[in-house]
Amino acid sequence: MKEITKEEFEKFAQKEFPNASIRYEEGYCFIQAGTCLGDNLHYELNEGKIHLDIEGSNWRPIRNYLREQVKDSLVSRNHWWRQDCRWTLNKNIESVNDVEQGFLQMKGIMEPHILEFEKQTLKTSEILAEVVSVRTLVNEKRLQIPTYQRPYRWEEKNVRQLLEDILASKNAGKKNYRIGSVILFNNEEKNILEIVDGQQRLTTIFLLLKCWNDNNNDGDLELEDDKKRFDSPLEFGSESFDKIRDNYKFICAWIDENVKSDLNAFVKYVLDNCEFVKIVVYDITEAFQMFDSQNGRGKELEAYNLLKAYHIRAMEHESREEKIKCDKRWEEATQYDPTPRIKDDPNIDILRQLFDEQLYRSRIWSRRTKAEEFSKTEIEEFKGITIDKNHPAQFPYQNPQLLQYLTSKFYDAILSGTAATKNRFEHGDNEHINPFVNINQQIVNGKDFFDYVETYVEIYKQMFINIGTYQLSEFKDFYYTHCLNYCWGEKKYDIIKEERKNTEDKDVFKPKGPASRTGDTYLREAFKSIVFVLFDKFGEKGLNKYYKQLYRIIYVNRLTKSQVKYSFVSELPSEYFKIIINAKDLADLSEFDKKTNALYEPTYKEEGKINNPNIINFIKTGYHE
Repeated sequence: MKEITKEEFEKFAQKEFPNASIRYEEGYCFIQAGTCLGDNLHYELNEGKIHLDIEGSNWRPIRNYLREQVKDSLVSRNHWWRQDCRWTLNKNIESVNDVEQGFLQMKGIMEPHILEFEKQTLKTSEILAEVVSVRTLVNEKRLQIPTYQRPYRWEEKNVRQLLEDILASKNAGKKNYRIGSVILFNNEEKNILEIVDGQQRLTTIFLLLKCWNDNNNDGDLELEDDKKRFDSPLEFGSESFDKIRDNYKFICAWIDENVKSDLNAFVKYVLDNCEFVKIVVYDITEAFQMFDSQNGRGKELEAYNLLKAYHIRAMEHESREEKIKCDKRWEEATQYDPTPRIKDDPNIDILRQLFDEQLYRSRIWSRRTKAEEFSKTEIEEFKGITIDKNHPAQFPYQNPQLLQYLTSKFYDAILSGTAATKNRFEHGDNEHINPFVNINQQIVNGKDFFDYVETYVEIYKQMFINIGTYQLSEFKDFYYTHCLNYCWGEKKYDIIKEERKNTEDKDVFKPKGPASRTGDTYLREAFKSIVFVLFDKFGEKGLNKYYKQLYRIIYVNRLTKSQVKYSFVSELPSEYFKIIINAKDLADLSEFDKKTNALYEPTYKEEGKINNPNIINFIKTGYHE
């Protein structure tokens, strides 16, 4: 037999089996069949015969199906690994033409049954999970990173940890090392596998293999350039390529330092002994529900992270550029640097704060009596309706959202230069604050959701993080001294005020001393949430008029209770939220004056441990000594 060359085989496979995983070795050729088992279901040329082989851990269902359905006399089934897991074409292969025709003939016989099996069986089960080697996964030609995924963001420390873990496993003589899981959505319409979760680890593995290929002429695995392999707008973003470039350089340097003398053995261990749990999902909703699976280091994703992919996917008619913009805004909010001039000061995840407290619990308190913790089971609170030119209102209750959508578009196009909206800040709102949103609104899916979130990210920064700025300066003086720093006893407020303005203090917006206790934190978050909603509805004017009354109403519990529990605070502010929600003007908020006037009682227990007498007296009476 004249053996087919590697170039001839690859050219043939790319033409007749596009996107299929292939492998070529001397005397052996391999082409993936179908999608249900990945490389574990494949056509192969071996010892002069063309076979369909069934391997892996989920072999039984398709074995049983093919055994019942395939009646063609040109193929016969026999034992391979397990009974009836090999189908062989009854034809001797003696030339290059025989190889090509044999693969096509086997495909013509078996593929209709494989596709029917996938259609009938896998769609009903929705999920297919199996453990696969790195070699199997990186040879999967259909992998793509969808537009709703974040850019590649792994830092050097993440890359180092992965490489060191693998090397430690190899040196310990462990047969296998589990890198983690990868969740793939089988997009049958586009014939691709969308990476829903796991792209950070996968991209890093590809960079490792690229470093090896670039420095090893004897490599037996050829990989495409990363830019070509991951055909995704986010992967083409400058932020991704900066990380790709930097981590590529780091990996090459790490190789030189740690495994240069035994590089091939290390890479072989990665390819054949390192493995992923490959989860293929046939329903995109199921894919998003599984997106909260643990990452490679065992740390659960935050509940709010499930929402980004959901809402970017709802932007089906928006441009790629708009999707990238929304993703970037979202990620910047998870890595906000409050003190850019202080080196090594950690960033803040504002989204976690907002979704855990000021957005989620405020919405619940505004319509119910009790607001408990935000979790993955509560993310439906931030899923709404899709309203745009391609999704008209279906029911009457959606008309207000339709009106808001149309009004916003009309205002941006026609009125923005002539009709001014009312600002929340007295000196004007910046471009990141949308004048048409409110905390308790019906959520509108897609870009409107990202505008909603960005508005409250900006407001939160101005109210509670950027303590030293001029906006809301009176409120922030009060917040700093009465909520964050009341452990200073008799220290004069003007001295504390000067300390607050020192924006080089990396801890300026963090609670100190007794203010950082658990019970105090519960009360502080409740106070922040209620003034947040007050500011959202009545702006700076309403906030300045009533924040002191609201502080006294909330913090009086620090004096009267020896221990402030979460269960108590979860019900505490609901009646005050309802006053704000039902108010039509500031006069309707006078109910807070009545409630604070009734606070003083000469027989206070004073069991709390606020050790500033000025603050204690203010909570009781509303006046400083």
